[in-house]
Amino acid sequence: MLTKYDEIQIPDRGDPFINDKLGRKKLAENLTRLLQSTRQPFVITLEAPWGTGKTTFIHLWKAYLESFGHTCLYFNAWQNDFVEDPLIAFVGEINKKMAERKTQGKMGMQLKKLQLIGGQLVRNTLPLTIQVATQGLLNQDAVKQASDFLFANKKEIAGFVSDIAEEKIKQYETNKSGILEFKKELAAFAKSLASKPNAKQPLVFFVDELDRCKPAFSIAMLERIKHVLSVEGIAFVAAINRAQLDHSIRSIYGPETDTDGYLRRFVDFSVRLPSPDVEIFCDSLFERLDLQKLFANRENNIQEQETLLKIFVKLARGYRFSLRVIEQCFTEINLILRMTPSTATIHPSLLSFLIAFKSHNPRQYDLLGGSLTYPNIKELLKTIARDLDMTDHDIVWTMAQFASYLLYGYLENVDHIKGAVIDLSADPESESYIAPFMQIVKQMEGDHNVIRDLVSMLNMAA
Repeated sequence: MLTKYDEIQIPDRGDPFINDKLGRKKLAENLTRLLQSTRQPFVITLEAPWGTGKTTFIHLWKAYLESFGHTCLYFNAWQNDFVEDPLIAFVGEINKKMAERKTQGKMGMQLKKLQLIGGQLVRNTLPLTIQVATQGLLNQDAVKQASDFLFANKKEIAGFVSDIAEEKIKQYETNKSGILEFKKELAAFAKSLASKPNAKQPLVFFVDELDRCKPAFSIAMLERIKHVLSVEGIAFVAAINRAQLDHSIRSIYGPETDTDGYLRRFVDFSVRLPSPDVEIFCDSLFERLDLQKLFANRENNIQEQETLLKIFVKLARGYRFSLRVIEQCFTEINLILRMTPSTATIHPSLLSFLIAFKSHNPRQYDLLGGSLTYPNIKELLKTIARDLDMTDHDIVWTMAQFASYLLYGYLENVDHIKGAVIDLSADPESESYIAPFMQIVKQMEGDHNVIRDLVSMLNMAA
């Protein structure tokens, strides 16, 4: 039976981290104590590169907090950056959560009031047509340029400018009053939630994928958190790729912007998600995909299993793969194992290498699907060797094996193969793996199309 990789299973009861193999529970415990120690508005950023498990961690931590009685809401900012104002999505998420609880009575009335005030606040802050044209930078010169086609004389223009200025003053007062009223109702709503039996403050709002949003939406979300949503009894946790968010900030405010100083206006505490142990993660994927059963039915199963895992772990570390890329590689390993007869060798070192190489450098990997001359092969080997740790014994032997099968599988003329072996053995750039390469070449026999066959299977599995 084909088993696809799926998200980590979080049980409805008991320890949410029971299926977590990366040791992230301690971090959740420490952050929970931090949140529970304050009633003031609090914002935490959880920082890590894309694909390193931020979303999985916040789902685990969310379940952990809920087990203590905290109300938690999850908001995927990237899926909501089509709305005009993040406040709309924020209130909508609260409404969705309360609908699940079938909230009525006092809290139901509070929620309706939040929706009403929030809606008015959003409508009041929608830009005027003239502001859209001038990106909100209203002055007499901008207004004159935008309104020349509407007005015929200076007196009318001056009157129009006066009206706009008066409108902006009124709008400012309305917005200020609306924000204060909204914050007051939001704080009361959070307090009502915490007054329920076994409930605790703060209400925790998880904001995910903020760095993937359009820059304007990312900045607007931060501004709303700071100026509208920052109230007693509510904490925000934003999972971000800091480098990408810095890029978004600079795209709005200019390339010289001090992004660290900018974010300090909004963030109370930043924590980096620890880098996972690659070997432990690979072992957990091996177990979750039930691959041990596939190897149990194969000849040389123990040797193949150990070699495949050992080589892939070293390549994943060397190429600095994210967890997401490792998951994708294991999906391919899973498919290849199921497509290969139990009596046929899978060439575990080469299989691990090709799957990792395909993810690391897909453009050069694609060359293996066509015809290669010796100059092509020589250049390809140079590029690969530069990216690998050629001091590692297992990597050196894998490289030597790959080079041998390349020459014998892609060069059809025997004299060309002999000439290529001689040339490669004299090339200083192949010195790191030339000894095992020559040893393998002397013993070459059987099917030389191993790489072509594995590439063909990988391409079918894609």
